[in-house]
Amino acid sequence: MNEDRPRARKRGIGCLPGLALIALASVVGFILIELAFQPWIFVVGGRVRVWPVWEGDGVVQTPIGPYRIHVWFSPTPSGSRILPSTSVRGSGYVCTPLGEKYSLRVTGGAPGRIWKDMDGHAFRLSAYHRPISWFNNDRRPRLSFSGQWVGPNLVMSDDGSIAHAFLPNGTLSADTSTWHPKTGALPITLTETSSWFGGADCAKLLR
Repeated sequence: MNEDRPRARKRGIGCLPGLALIALASVVGFILIELAFQPWIFVVGGRVRVWPVWEGDGVVQTPIGPYRIHVWFSPTPSGSRILPSTSVRGSGYVCTPLGEKYSLRVTGGAPGRIWKDMDGHAFRLSAYHRPISWFNNDRRPRLSFSGQWVGPNLVMSDDGSIAHAFLPNGTLSADTSTWHPKTGALPITLTETSSWFGGADCAKLLR
């Protein structure tokens, strides 16, 4: 009976390499599928990447101070079969001039089907607050950005969404409407980065 126990442990350990191979095959399979249907994400901005994710940050300068935006996104199936588009989905953060941080759900993309070269194509991003609690339905702030890819960067404007989402003193606006005028749009250039500053203390970024 004592000799059977070590064998049982060895059989259990023997399963681990198989599980690791399954996990590795799943990852490789996911990458190959993205490479087949969305190859642009692997070379967008002139930089070759293995994982199909683009991550970048930028700053919107306002009279009260900078709003720092950080986003990451990856391709997602288009929600419309009538109007073809290249869609993305991801997450991000906005750090306000007051040092407050809001987590964001990010969606967007480009009109039409983009196969490989995204340079010069129009691109849009929409973002709204994603509360941690399931019982909190407050989606403020809602932000939107539109522009185009220029080389390695996303050169965009905020469509006036910062002025709609925040008051002049930097506090969150009570306005919950999704529509807003695009007057007073401010520029922002999103530059690729691997620095997830949104995960840090936004107050430290003010120093």
